[in-house]
Amino acid sequence: MSRFLLVCLLLVCNLTLCGARNTAAAKRYAFSSAAAQLPNDILPESGVIIVTPNDQYAWRVGAGGKIEYSFDSSHTWELQKSGVTVDLIGGWAPSVKICWVFGKEGTILLTTDQGKHWKKIPCPLKEDVAGIFAQDAKRASIWSASHKQSFETNDGGATWAPNVNK
Repeated sequence: MSRFLLVCLLLVCNLTLCGARNTAAAKRYAFSSAAAQLPNDILPESGVIIVTPNDQYAWRVGAGGKIEYSFDSSHTWELQKSGVTVDLIGGWAPSVKICWVFGKEGTILLTTDQGKHWKKIPCPLKEDVAGIFAQDAKRASIWSASHKQSFETNDGGATWAPNVNK
């Protein structure tokens, strides 16, 4: 609940600071991204912050494959080597050591050691990934931008199976 309130507060602050000229565009960006990112914080100027269950630790992803890590509640950021140059859009961190990140062109990355190493995971989607939810380093689900396809993995992305509505 505290993360939801924090996201709401950040959205309100972001929209207020954008100014009258950019308000409509900022709302479209914030709400379309927030739906795929909750409970992550959306910060268009600096990328997207992916908060871990321990709010002291977080990753920030952005343009050109940029990934940064913070261990002090986002006061300082340390650059990490993602190994990719595509724009990174968002992700999910089920723990302080594990983070799944997604980006343009079906890019999916996974770290299990706080970002010391990032592994590129094969993507089963034929279009951009719109969101990801992960329970741990083995189990994650992704969905397409059109929301017509969704896949899950139970082996860290080695194989993907279509999600079936039950």
